[in-house]
Order: sequence, then structure tokens, then C-alpha cells
Amino acid sequence: MMKSWLLLLAALILSWSSFAQRTVKIRNLWAKPQVHVLFQGYTVSFTIKDINKALLLLAETGDSTYGLSSHLDEKKQYALELYPGSRTEYRNKLQPMIQKGVGAYLLTAGHAVIKRKRHKTLKEMLVDIGTRGIGENDILITVYDPKNRKMVFQGRMKIEMYNKDLGID
Repeated sequence: MMKSWLLLLAALILSWSSFAQRTVKIRNLWAKPQVHVLFQGYTVSFTIKDINKALLLLAETGDSTYGLSSHLDEKKQYALELYPGSRTEYRNKLQPMIQKGVGAYLLTAGHAVIKRKRHKTLKEMLVDIGTRGIGENDILITVYDPKNRKMVFQGRMKIEMYNKDLGID
């Protein structure tokens, strides 16, 4: 009994040190983003190339829910709105793919453009990495504007994708 409590305590300490809030610098993207996510007054934009690369990494974890490619046309612009939490307001396949599939991963890797009102671009963001529940394979990621601590994005990410290299830099 005492041994199991010590193991649980050690797991909690290790998870606390590896999953916490941290500042992430936003990288300059090589291409103009084509996917624009409206989230609580912020616009979070991704390139289709980054989304497709993240889908390949997601498939390496054994999750093929969203396929190996987004099948989005790189000559078009896509706008969608997301809400905090994992809700059922999804109106197309792109919304859950971004919120539950690859959006949180791309943000933790710094591969996004985030704009607040008046089109001011954020240079960095605060990323709150939740803890993994027992039997869960994903973690909750919440992104905040460091200037005012307002939520910019909230989504889920497979634990195996944490710290994976996107390989685009």
C-alpha cells in the first residue's frame, strides 16, 4: 500500500515538472497562413503545410481519426470559429481536426500567427499544459495572451506528440 502511494506521488511530481505553464515564442512562418481560427476575439492562423505535417505526426501515434492529410486547397483561405472546451458546435470536419487533432500541437511548437484586436500580432504566448488523466492519451492545452492573460485557444493534444519536432524550420 505504501509503495503504491509513493509511486503515485512520484508520478504526480514528475508530471508537474514536465507539464506546466510556459512561455512559447511564436516563429515566423515561411508561408502565409490559409486557415484562420476565430477564438474569443483572437485569430489564430496556421498554414496548410504545417497542418498536414502535424497530421502525419499524429498518425505516427496510432491516431488516424483525421487521416494523413487535411485535403485542403492551398490556394484558398479557410475561416472557422471554435469555442473553449470540446463541444458539439462543430459544423464541419475542419473544426474538430484543429481543436482536437493538431491545433494545440502547432501552437506548442510555435507554428502559428496569433492576432488580437486591431490586428496586433503576438510574438509569444503562455501555454498551459494540463496533466494527463488515468487512462487518457491526450492532454488539455490552453493558450493565453501574456499581456492580459486572456484565453487565445483551447484544445487537446496526444501526449505522444508533446515535444515532437515538426521538422519545417
